[in-house]
Amino acid sequence: MHAKPKPRTAVAMLSVAAAILVATPAIAQMPIPVRTESVTSERVQEHRRVTGSLQAVARSSVASQEAGQVLSIVTDEGMRVTEGQVIAQLDARRLKSQLAETLARVSRTESDLVERQSALEFAEFENRRLTNLREGLEASEREAMVARTEFSAAKARVEAAQRAILEGQHQAELLQIRLDDMTVRAPYDARVVTRHVDPGEWLQPSEPIVTLVSTGAIEARLEVPERFADPVAQYADRIYADVIGVGQTIPSTGLRVIPDVDPKARSFSVILTLDNPDDLLSPGMSVVAWIPTSDEAEQLTVPKSAVTRNGKEAYVYRTTQDADGATKASRTPVKVLFNWEDRVVVDAENLQAGDTVIVEGNERLMPGATLAQSQEN
Repeated sequence: MHAKPKPRTAVAMLSVAAAILVATPAIAQMPIPVRTESVTSERVQEHRRVTGSLQAVARSSVASQEAGQVLSIVTDEGMRVTEGQVIAQLDARRLKSQLAETLARVSRTESDLVERQSALEFAEFENRRLTNLREGLEASEREAMVARTEFSAAKARVEAAQRAILEGQHQAELLQIRLDDMTVRAPYDARVVTRHVDPGEWLQPSEPIVTLVSTGAIEARLEVPERFADPVAQYADRIYADVIGVGQTIPSTGLRVIPDVDPKARSFSVILTLDNPDDLLSPGMSVVAWIPTSDEAEQLTVPKSAVTRNGKEAYVYRTTQDADGATKASRTPVKVLFNWEDRVVVDAENLQAGDTVIVEGNERLMPGATLAQSQEN
């Protein structure tokens, strides 16, 4: 059997319930902290929304220029490399031996050249001496001819040695280039996205070792309808791109128009260059951009964070004052026309320049809620 509660316990429970009922309206009326900013009227250009995706400024498969066995792979997928950093090392022993042999041959030929130059000096002396004697009829024609022949032969042997040295030096230079190519280096700052070989494999020339995509600045390729070709040519010098994957709006630092219309899609490509200092942007990410399509005109703008959506409807919470002077939240429908830098251009019947709209604390706000606002200028 269960004992009945004592009368004092029942009275206490009723007292607590009554206290909760009395406190609930007070809790409901507590001001909600929010932050607001002003609605402004600005001269802006009309923009149209286009979509696209990010692509690397450079993407390449780094290949071997020489045949050889892979001794080591210094990088792996996902790693960053800087320009000139070693990616892989191939076995270079054969080329080193060929280079040493060529340098030795050049050194030997240089020694021969010294000997041949000495012989040339003597032959030149004999040629002059016998030429003078022949002029004074003190030497025969045969002796003078032998001296001239020896001089010409000695001169030819010196020239041959000089050419052999030059040839050997060029061969050594080529072997040094081939030897340097056995160490495969990154051609630019990049990130490794694919590794194609492992240590111990034998590579043929032109076989890829890794695939790189450049880091730093990145490009956004936009597909623009052909009807905007003239406005882009007239007005587009800087475009703001919304990168969906990172939630950032980034201004372009460069712009190129590709004058080649796709006959099926009836669009052409515009390529934006975007800064990427933190390396957060990756090739393949989706991009939404707003391209200018008209001259400047006076329009209402609000911060992007002020606009909330419920399905297809967009609205802002405007602050108003009731009869008691309390600040209330008033839901105001707006039509978003286009993005403008870090703000959006809107069209709204019940909104005008100087009104304040909520930019923080508006996620779960209800119309008519009492606000405790702080305004940021």
